[in-house]
Amino acid sequence: MTEYAVARLADLDEHTPLRVEAGNEELIIVRQGDQVRAFQGNCPHAGAPLDEGRVCGGLLICPWHKAAFAVDEGAVCEPPALTDLRRYKAWVKGDQVWVDDRPLPRARPPRHSDARCFVVLGAGAAGSAAVVTLLRHGFNGRLVWIDQERQPAYDRTALSKFVLAGQMAPDEVPMLLEPDDLRIGQLERRHAKVRSLNAQKRQLLLADGQRIDYDACLLATGAKAQRPDIPGRDLPGVFTLRSRADAAQLLDAVEPGKPVVIVGDSFIGLEAASALSEYGAKVHVIGRHEVPLAKQLGERIGRAIRALHARKGITFHGPTQVTAIEGDGQVEAVMLGSGERV
Repeated sequence: MTEYAVARLADLDEHTPLRVEAGNEELIIVRQGDQVRAFQGNCPHAGAPLDEGRVCGGLLICPWHKAAFAVDEGAVCEPPALTDLRRYKAWVKGDQVWVDDRPLPRARPPRHSDARCFVVLGAGAAGSAAVVTLLRHGFNGRLVWIDQERQPAYDRTALSKFVLAGQMAPDEVPMLLEPDDLRIGQLERRHAKVRSLNAQKRQLLLADGQRIDYDACLLATGAKAQRPDIPGRDLPGVFTLRSRADAAQLLDAVEPGKPVVIVGDSFIGLEAASALSEYGAKVHVIGRHEVPLAKQLGERIGRAIRALHARKGITFHGPTQVTAIEGDGQVEAVMLGSGERV
């Protein structure tokens, strides 16, 4: 452990964290009256610099996605972050704030004998939140976490942003939980597919024939990307985006300077359009709306979003629908209800 004088108490604002360095550690200092606390410098969710956040009502608010952490202990209070902040020893000596560079051990809840078996199906945001909450609050029964991806519990939102822009490899997508979050309790992780669930018998049947008897089961498998019922939808070169594997296949097929058609002008479609445009593709967006996201955000903001994408060179087609996807062994064009061929 090494101690560092990092700031003067008088320089700290009670509403704004201060970023400091302690050896190789990037920390933030939070002041409450004459008390100071030190936490990791970046949000555990997506790495946002927490010194750009604000302290309000006893909570430290992340500047990017508004995760909230209690300023007394760093406990996560609101998502999308799922893990607590690492806390470091901090104290005031004279008018100087001192910290050390070794994180304090995490507090562990008391654990009592529990014969129950809980199952969580799915390792997206909801499944991950359920698992870490059960463990954090002391559940000590058997906890079986099942997902059909080999490396589950990652931040899918990065796929339509950083991965498709070529800024992040699919296998570098941040995990939702840190390893230490999962090293408590009786957690059993399974890479498996569920064939059937019998709610009356409280029993799962896995695709490999194994059966799991449970006391409670949470279905958190999320949504499945749907292919609209359009002729040609199964041609090679037509993709959906949900997983790391999907993103990797899509990037393998995209070439800078070549056209890409995105069917849909919602959040994911527009994020993918922006990212692929940044990657260098010539992006066309097919939308059913004159103004994207007008229903959700209002027409003024929707028009601003469309204009922002248009300035990046993205071409909008609509309001219209896709009537067919054409190609001889490989996708070649998209036919629109307006008669246009893209």
